[in-house]
Amino acid sequence: MSHGTLHVTVVEGRNLKDEDTLGQNDAFVELYLDDDYKQRTGTVKDTNSPAWNEQFSFNLQKGQDNLHIKVYDADEVGKDAIGSAKVCLKKLREAGGRSDEWVKLPAHFGLGSHGEIHLILSLS
Repeated sequence: MSHGTLHVTVVEGRNLKDEDTLGQNDAFVELYLDDDYKQRTGTVKDTNSPAWNEQFSFNLQKGQDNLHIKVYDADEVGKDAIGSAKVCLKKLREAGGRSDEWVKLPAHFGLGSHGEIHLILSLS
């Protein structure tokens, strides 16, 4: 049984940690509420400040309290992790069900940052 819909717009990234030896990142974002259903943006090549402007929708189920965000650098073979974060949906509900924010991708142990992702979130 669905508990509403989460709408996510992945607007852009900035200051993404460079994972490439030559050039800049070929970045994409993976979004999910649980490991069974993941959605992802397209890959934006050769930039550490990509613009995606892509929209996604998730049917919310009971117990899904966090939106997980993982940012990767696409390589010829595989991918390198740039950073990850999560957005608490309970806080989103408490804030009126809408948010337009830059989400930090914390470095190990929260020291420093691997960049930020601009998200627009809404619940319906």
